[in-house]
Amino acid sequence: MKNYFLAISLFTTVNAFSQDVKISKGIKQAMDRIDTNIIRSHIAFLADDKLKGRYPGTEGFQTAVDYVIDQFKNIGLTPSGDDNGFTQKLVIRKSLLNNTSSVAILKDKSGNTDSLVFARDFIPVPHPLMESANADGQLVFAGYGVDIAGGYSDYKDIDVKGKIVVLINGAPPGLISTLTAHFSNAGNKTTTAFTKGAHGVIIINPLSRGGTNLNPAIQSNTALNPGKTIAYGRGFVGNLKTVLNGTAPLLRKIFLNSGKNMEQVLADLKNGKASSFELPYSIAVSYQTAHTDFVSYNILGLIPGSDPVLKNEYVVHSAHLDHLGIGRVVNGDSIYNGAHDNASGVASLLEIARVYRSSGAKPKRSVLIVMVTGEEMGLIGSSYFAANPTVPKSSIVADVNTDMPTVIAPLLSVVPLGAEHSSIMNNVNFAAGYLGLEVEKDPEPNENRFVRSDQYSFVMNGIPALHIKYGTRSDVPGFNLTDFVKEWRAKYYHQAADGMDGIFNFAAAKKYVQLNFLISYSIAQTLKRPDWNDGDLFGTIK
Repeated sequence: MKNYFLAISLFTTVNAFSQDVKISKGIKQAMDRIDTNIIRSHIAFLADDKLKGRYPGTEGFQTAVDYVIDQFKNIGLTPSGDDNGFTQKLVIRKSLLNNTSSVAILKDKSGNTDSLVFARDFIPVPHPLMESANADGQLVFAGYGVDIAGGYSDYKDIDVKGKIVVLINGAPPGLISTLTAHFSNAGNKTTTAFTKGAHGVIIINPLSRGGTNLNPAIQSNTALNPGKTIAYGRGFVGNLKTVLNGTAPLLRKIFLNSGKNMEQVLADLKNGKASSFELPYSIAVSYQTAHTDFVSYNILGLIPGSDPVLKNEYVVHSAHLDHLGIGRVVNGDSIYNGAHDNASGVASLLEIARVYRSSGAKPKRSVLIVMVTGEEMGLIGSSYFAANPTVPKSSIVADVNTDMPTVIAPLLSVVPLGAEHSSIMNNVNFAAGYLGLEVEKDPEPNENRFVRSDQYSFVMNGIPALHIKYGTRSDVPGFNLTDFVKEWRAKYYHQAADGMDGIFNFAAAKKYVQLNFLISYSIAQTLKRPDWNDGDLFGTIK
């Protein structure tokens, strides 16, 4: 019965959309002509050893930029970057911690001090704006650091102004996977603390014992251009004086003499009971950060809209061009080619652009193809573009992000991460129904995938967005696709093995291109722009 009503709902959605969205003969033919050999050739070029892993700021990344621009020109896209060109320039700052300079001292109410041990108790997040960071203040505990208007709040019983807030990583129970990912995100925790007036944040993993669980070579990344909104990497807000990563040993120390049972407080948090209180310690922190700046680029090409009014609104297709560059040698290979991550995503967008241009499709809204830099550095390029777009921000109606489609098996079902928060879910249902694909909920909510790719940058700027991931359905009896993907991911994800000699299913790649094209095309054609669901938390972000 449940499946019956799902089918009726999907049928109704598809028919409702058919009032605005017509799939012409030309579009059908162009979708059928999607060329897996072209997709393969794009991936092969971008994942070639000559590009040395496409790390931003390197010659290999610039080769990838030049390749994408050439493809944009060949396809017939209109430049939509700076100065009527195809690129948007940004300065990326790499901030690297000076390990020997890091000092943190606890002081109790009687004035007794305790010097914390670097890498056992704490590691600072390198400050993106100051080479010398100094902070001191009273410690306060604020649970997960979550503050939901009219709902759960770790801040309702505590004043954190001018103080250093101690937070536990993770999120309260009972949230859908996208909200769990959002509230677990370090950037969200630090931003919330800053808006509450805190001077600093310590984020603690209660399971971390220090040592190798904390990375002494920790790096943060930022995109900044004069006069533009700064795009911070994961974990820092520049106006904070300090952000530290902490460990279980540190948590035990600061709970001493607090009158609170640490295990009980953590258990209460896991059960959804907010907890906040002042701790019997202050802390003084100082450390040094070395900054290195270099130039990188987002690449932007436009398919102009045909409607005299709606052409001034934009549907964005995003994918990240960068990967990890040169890394640890594994089986004699140190080049992390990123064939799946994300040469396959870039190839998908190039083929989507070709479908638009070759089909005669004239979308009512304009479609903006954006290849971003610095995703692997903390969503740097997409954060910068979403905050400083080359078109009016208010005119961007949606983002359809493509990151590592994981085309390694037949595509029979999909998970539209983020779509459940807005009317874009209708577009997903329309496109999936047209192609005979099943739409599923996130089967791996603990992976926090929603905040780990570029769609999150658009969401955090108030723009509805989604990221289509593979589903769990298989047509092979007894075959567990989820387990297969987990095994594949362990071998290939962020590994030197992610090259053209890995596993690919190009029929799935074609289906993926068809799906994302239909999603964006239906958004471009529908008279009403996408909107957030009533009362949705992300709809409050501007």
